[in-house]
Amino acid sequence: MFYWLWMAFWSAIMLPLAAAFLAGRGPGWIRRQSTPGGLKVKGIAALVLYLGLLVPSLTALSGMPAESANLLRMALVPMAVFVAQGLILGATLCDGFNRRESERAASAAVPTPWSAVTSGRQGGAS
Repeated sequence: MFYWLWMAFWSAIMLPLAAAFLAGRGPGWIRRQSTPGGLKVKGIAALVLYLGLLVPSLTALSGMPAESANLLRMALVPMAVFVAQGLILGATLCDGFNRRESERAASAAVPTPWSAVTSGRQGGAS
């Protein structure tokens, strides 16, 4: 009974979250910090984490021998967690680089009062 509740609980939480991220939707604070591509990568990470959360239940319900089930759990669950974390960190890092690059491009396009002096043009009457 516990394994069925475990799967139902994580399915109710992780699947809508992953679907929302893959569709480019999510909480406002995440959308402000991420690009649409970054949200999709985070949605993939949520699906990977969801699959990792299902491994213990699936191995217990499948009737596998205990040694095989434990080996599969020890291999797949940490791997899923680390892959999901790597995807999230990679998307966050790329979003930071993209934001910094767009800020640099925007600040270079805005003329400052000193730009006329440094370019050799003098202000005032001609």
